[in-house]
Amino acid sequence: MFRKVLFVCVGNICRSPTAEVLLRHARPELKVGSAGLHALVDHPLDAKAAELLGMHGLDGSAHRARQLTPDLLAAADLILVMERHHHEQILREAPQFSGKTFLAGKWRGSCEIPDPYRKSRAAFEHVYSELDASVASWLPYLR
Repeated sequence: MFRKVLFVCVGNICRSPTAEVLLRHARPELKVGSAGLHALVDHPLDAKAAELLGMHGLDGSAHRARQLTPDLLAAADLILVMERHHHEQILREAPQFSGKTFLAGKWRGSCEIPDPYRKSRAAFEHVYSELDASVASWLPYLR
């Protein structure tokens, strides 16, 4: 059973923290976190990502980006990444976590979730929709 879920992206200011907030809202009993492979440490959630969360009644204002570490990987029961190359990087650097690292879009045809950083609002809206659907697709497995 998965009790501790970690979302991973690059900067930890757009995708992974949005997914973190979405899952925490859907399953408040879980311990949910996020981190970045190349995090913009201590930066808040990107303004466009925060705005989209707010439009859906969710709050990401407490988020501060953090760097992915071996300790964070070890503490998680499930590690969900946004793109295949994130998965590959984790497996290169920490192969012992291969059995618990998956694409967030695994149950949606193993889709990747593109990085909206420094892109248009439409790109952020698309990514929000992808994250919402991907998080929802994991819910049956997180009981």
